[in-house]
Amino acid sequence: MPMIETEVLIARSSTEVFAFATNAARWPQWHPATAGVDDVPDRPLVEGETVLEHIRAAGRTFDARWRVVVCEPGVRWDIETATPMGEARIAYRLQADGAGCRFRRTLCYRSTRAPWRWLDRTLTRWILVRQSRRALENLRRVLEAGSEP
Repeated sequence: MPMIETEVLIARSSTEVFAFATNAARWPQWHPATAGVDDVPDRPLVEGETVLEHIRAAGRTFDARWRVVVCEPGVRWDIETATPMGEARIAYRLQADGAGCRFRRTLCYRSTRAPWRWLDRTLTRWILVRQSRRALENLRRVLEAGSEP
């Protein structure tokens, strides 16, 4: 599966960053691919819980039901999905860094249909790398501006 790793340093604690980033109700505030979410509480999701995300990414619009498969508050959070468009896994890793938090997001994805499957390692990757960088910059900006977790 193609993989994209993105990292940002955020001037907030790991606990605060984790609480905000793993609250799927907040995703539309910072992730450019998230057009909206349904079926989700306004709090961090824990292992076994799901969220329905309405996604706009790489020229496609579709829904994905994400399931939390790993949850270690303040440290690690993994979600995965499988849709008719493809499958994906996203991992968040958080580490205290001085007065802030180093936040790493890893996206692994695979399209199931042509022509997207053929484009996963080229055009789709190019689009998703830029989108991932923008997402983490948005996350940093939103949290450092004082958004509550």
